[in-house]
Amino acid sequence: MKPVLIAEVKEILSKLAQERELNREQRIALEHSEKVSMIDAEKARELVEKLMEFDRIEEKQAYKIADLLPEDEDELLAIFAKSTYMPSEDEIKKILELVREYI
Repeated sequence: MKPVLIAEVKEILSKLAQERELNREQRIALEHSEKVSMIDAEKARELVEKLMEFDRIEEKQAYKIADLLPEDEDELLAIFAKSTYMPSEDEIKKILELVREYI
C-alpha cells in the first residue's frame, strides 16, 4: 500500500467534488484535509522527494513529516518514536531547515 499525503487527499477530493457530489465520508475527509493541510500537494510531494534523499528516512516517515510539518525537535522525534532509527542532532537540524523552506 502506498502512503498518500493529506495535501493529495485534498487535491483528489476537490477535483472529484467538481465532477459530482461527494458522499458523507468523502465530504468529511475533504473538510479535514482542508483544515490540516498547510501546503499544496505539489510542494508536499517535492518535500517528500527531498526527505527521501536522506539515507535512513523511510518513505512513511517522509510522508508523515510532509503532512505534519514539524516545527521543532520534539515534534520531529515523535515521528521516529517507533522506529529503530533515530536521527542525529545534525540530521534533525537539516530536516527542520528543509521543512521550514516549505512552510
